[in-house]
Amino acid sequence: MGWVYNASPAVDAASQYPVILAVCLSLTVVMVTTVLLRLGIRARSSRLGAADYVMIVGMIFSVIYSALCIAQSRYGLGLPLKLRPHEDLATYTKLNYAGRPFYQIGIAGFKASLCLSYLRLLSGTSKRFYRYLIWVVIMISTLGHIAGTAVLLFNCTPVARSWNMKIPGKCLPVGATFYGLAIFTIICDVMIIFLPIPLLLKLKIKPAQKAGVVCLFLLGLFTTICSILRLTQIHRVAFGDGDSTMLVLWGTIEFNVGNIVTCVPYLAPLLKGVVRDFRSTTGRKYYDSRKENYNMDAWSNEQRSQLQSNVSGPSYSYMKRTASEELILANPEPAHGGIEMTVEYQVSLERRPASGIGR
Repeated sequence: MGWVYNASPAVDAASQYPVILAVCLSLTVVMVTTVLLRLGIRARSSRLGAADYVMIVGMIFSVIYSALCIAQSRYGLGLPLKLRPHEDLATYTKLNYAGRPFYQIGIAGFKASLCLSYLRLLSGTSKRFYRYLIWVVIMISTLGHIAGTAVLLFNCTPVARSWNMKIPGKCLPVGATFYGLAIFTIICDVMIIFLPIPLLLKLKIKPAQKAGVVCLFLLGLFTTICSILRLTQIHRVAFGDGDSTMLVLWGTIEFNVGNIVTCVPYLAPLLKGVVRDFRSTTGRKYYDSRKENYNMDAWSNEQRSQLQSNVSGPSYSYMKRTASEELILANPEPAHGGIEMTVEYQVSLERRPASGIGR
């Protein structure tokens, strides 16, 4: 038995289901891993907020939507409309209908999460107008996608005609409906991606760091590219051979990549840890008379004693350490991986002679 139900071996071989499986499974694994890393970092620092909870919902919706895409591939997704087994049509249309709200609400979720992250960056600042602007964008995007969900769910009268065309009734034109929703999604993508850039350009950081932050947010343009590529498939579905494979697949890619890009800025602590571990192997050196060198971060009392026992007299010429280095290097590294500082206070109480007042 092949992958596509009720299909001949030739039709099953013509299906693009391997591509659907590869894209859905690989992106879902990467997306879930990225979101869980973000949540772990936020929870460890006790900083879970509204953006993180919205991201959890987006992750769940994305997993469900990808699962529905895989299920649809067993009932004809991946084949032109004329090759899809007639026996699978009813189940396929129901699965396709079920995925509509998860897609629309899900992409609204990662957009809202990204905007809430912008608000977190502005907390404690005086940029009130900018905060109001972000809230306006959140409302427009969220309410617009909710309205789009309602349109997709109630585009036919009666509603059951959406998955059973044998029922008498009427539906909204597919082309106009899908084009309208896709254009609105692209507009929201562009607004949200470019929204923080004027603010980021004003940050008082090094030009290289500023360019890196801006480029990080511009990665979100990839989701817009996915939306545009999805838009190009609407003509094929509405006026061509009816094959909706790439329409659904580009929606899956957009959904997962959107969640991933939204979480990337929160993974900075992990990247800093990697950089710190790398730099720890290229620290300051100490040399003895035999030209052997020692990393400053690897220097300890035991190593110094051993070196002193092997090297004597005026030939012992390693770099002199400062008092701060002596204190830092003389103690084992603390468990938390940072540097501990000890401050000693001396308080003296001077007894003053009793006053003659009141005698």
